[in-house]
Amino acid sequence: MTRRNERVNHTLQRELGALIAGELKDPRLPDMTSVTAVVCSADLSEARVSVSVLGSAEKRVQALAALESAAGMLRHALAGRVRMRHVPRLQFLTDTTIEKASGMLQLMDQVAAEDRARAARLTSSHAPSSHDPAQTGDSGEATKD
Repeated sequence: MTRRNERVNHTLQRELGALIAGELKDPRLPDMTSVTAVVCSADLSEARVSVSVLGSAEKRVQALAALESAAGMLRHALAGRVRMRHVPRLQFLTDTTIEKASGMLQLMDQVAAEDRARAARLTSSHAPSSHDPAQTGDSGEATKD
């Protein structure tokens, strides 16, 4: 990817995020909708826009439908905000990275809790006995008087 494409991707991501948050008034679009990435084709004719939508799968489908129906308006608004000869056609895709990361964090928390429970069981089953030299301070050696 060229440096120019990277700049265009970043600019489109920023501007689309602002447009979606500020100017789109579609009831199918949840408040927690964010543009996570934009990847333009080499000739800048198309842009794949990854969108993260917090909520159920049904809400994600509705949000994509809202964005697809607003694609023309968003493209027109982008033309007024960015200096490009041709604004790319917008294709919206769901980005489930946040949901996957949340699931991974839940699994990690579950494993950590299981490890703590296992460690607690091990320490309680290995409680020091009354004749343990380490606990009584007795080294087991005879002392000279």
